[in-house]
Amino acid sequence: MIEPISPQQVFSDFLQQYFPAEAETLLNRFELYLQELYSWNAQVNLVSRRMAREEYWTYHFLDSLLVLNCMDIKGGEVLDFGTGGGLPGIPLKIVRPEIKLTLLDSVGKKIRCLEEIIAALDLTDCRAVWSRLEDYASSSRKQGFDYVLCRSVRLEEAFRLPLQSLLKPSGKVIFYKGQHLDDVANLPQALIYDVSHPALGTRHIVAAPRRSFA
Repeated sequence: MIEPISPQQVFSDFLQQYFPAEAETLLNRFELYLQELYSWNAQVNLVSRRMAREEYWTYHFLDSLLVLNCMDIKGGEVLDFGTGGGLPGIPLKIVRPEIKLTLLDSVGKKIRCLEEIIAALDLTDCRAVWSRLEDYASSSRKQGFDYVLCRSVRLEEAFRLPLQSLLKPSGKVIFYKGQHLDDVANLPQALIYDVSHPALGTRHIVAAPRRSFA
């Protein structure tokens, strides 16, 4: 009988495919992130506590990086809206350290945990902000983001104008979705990519340009 591949090995194989020269170093970075995330999650509910530690490798880390199957995100200003435990922003920051990352969440306890995680991982050009999206958008002085990431967020009508105001004219909102696309499928000019993976099942990336939110 063939032994099933462990979630860590599945993730390691992904890193080998996309970052062959750096895969071992990156895996060590993700191991540290896993330790920090799992430890802080015992104190503050950053991600589901029902999930086994080993499954973080696929359900959180691999899932966060599936966007690389369809988009080459390199550099630029990135906002992770509703970031929770730093997902998908921190995994992308680990593999693309050149991006400037803002982690946004409306729960103060989560932001305080993220500040500790950022320090433990020694992430530069990375900050955690405690705010609602609408308040953050109204306080921002310019359209500054190339990408806004939404992994565990359902698009609500109240989010449309704030998202538009935070994007550069060429910017995009990237939604991480499973089977259900009802809230984003009809966004004008949005591109829907199937990034399904055997370890995760059906997964989609929806990339919506700024004009979709007018």
